[in-house]
Amino acid sequence: MRYRRGASAERELARMLERYGYAVLRSAGSHRVDLVAGNGRDYLCIEVKSTRGNRLYLPKEDVERLLTFANRFGGKPVIAVKFINVGWRFFNPESLSSSGKNYRIEPSSSFVTIEELVGKQKTLTGVVGNEKA
Repeated sequence: MRYRRGASAERELARMLERYGYAVLRSAGSHRVDLVAGNGRDYLCIEVKSTRGNRLYLPKEDVERLLTFANRFGGKPVIAVKFINVGWRFFNPESLSSSGKNYRIEPSSSFVTIEELVGKQKTLTGVVGNEKA
């Protein structure tokens, strides 16, 4: 059941990225990363997770594998988590806090939206900072 939910989340995210003009390759079996996406300018190496819970524990070796692959490939490493009943959250793996042998990720952890990830929306501080008085 977990594999099916994870594969479904990967396909859902691939469709979302395609709507933003990215070409997406899904790696079945996920020995390195789940998705590789690019638009000719930006390249993303994405580890996709899905959970019904309020937190997710991600093994350090999964994050290290993602970082190594992204560095070799020349892409931006991203951890994408679909919190069921909350929505998608996108995390920079280098900003995650570790909890022993794992990284702990919660919906309230520092994240970006899909629009911020693909450069279609400024961050809130970017919007507020550009307001005219």
